[in-house]
Amino acid sequence: MAPGSIRSRGTLVAALAGVAVVAACNQPQLPQPAKLHLPDTVTVRHAGEIASVPLEDYVLASSLAEVSPIDQPPDAVERIFEVQAVLARTYAAGHLGKHRAEGFDLCDTTHCQLYDPARVRTSRFAAEAHDAVRRTAGVVLTYQGRLAEGLYHADCGGFTAAADDVWGGAAVPYLIAAPDDPPSAAHRKWQVTVAVEQLRAVLNLDPRTEVGRTFDRIEVTDRDRGGHAVLLTVAGEHVHQLRGEEFREIANQGLGPRAIQSTLFAVTRSRGDLVFSGAGFGHGVGLCQTGAAARARQGETLDAILTHYFPGVLLTRGVGALQY
Repeated sequence: MAPGSIRSRGTLVAALAGVAVVAACNQPQLPQPAKLHLPDTVTVRHAGEIASVPLEDYVLASSLAEVSPIDQPPDAVERIFEVQAVLARTYAAGHLGKHRAEGFDLCDTTHCQLYDPARVRTSRFAAEAHDAVRRTAGVVLTYQGRLAEGLYHADCGGFTAAADDVWGGAAVPYLIAAPDDPPSAAHRKWQVTVAVEQLRAVLNLDPRTEVGRTFDRIEVTDRDRGGHAVLLTVAGEHVHQLRGEEFREIANQGLGPRAIQSTLFAVTRSRGDLVFSGAGFGHGVGLCQTGAAARARQGETLDAILTHYFPGVLLTRGVGALQY
């Protein structure tokens, strides 16, 4: 992908003043989005306390909580934090009021996105992250005039997943299944062995997977083009069909968050055990942090990295964005 008009360092702020960039190579320019008004603050619950936090402070603390680019060269560290800053800002602006019923906008867990203000004081990457937030101040992802869903995950295993395959609903044009295997990417491989009776007990805790007194089989019945389990069947006294990500969520509530690490897996039975062998970590939709880091090491620019994972989006500066 040829670099766009935005550069990932000092010229970024000037280049973004009042302009948007073409999202993917050889695509026609989409209409320039209407002006977006970003919030000055977001209300965050952290460690049980609710506080109003300036948006750019939130972006910094979230970026440091979400990525730690250990053993990356300096140029790659800069781009990795620029990417994460744009994603954190886009997510925060697009999900204001996600916890309105509880009296705040965003939580500090993966239910929203990680947020830890202590990292601003303790992280070895605090200076680099601060500079990246300053360079990208106010920049968000948009699609056809609206904030895009800036979703991301740790590792796609070499192939991202489409949002509609993972969660159902209508297809999102820029959240698609696509190969992601730059040469230097080291995608995570994993394997976990679970006793059949243990998994039966876990499945019986949720009505969507309650198999009853017996557990006979688990079978992937549909995969996407990258191999992720889209649909699977669990069968025992009762039979259920559900989405792969739904199964992962239910299983991990009982087995632990790092048990079924992705839906890119195969499952085999060995006597009284089930062996899950897979790749990647997370839901697989949107930006793959492992792949993005590899692209940053290759020297790809901020816009090239983001528009690889979100084809058709624009990078846009919101109106009223505070300098940081």
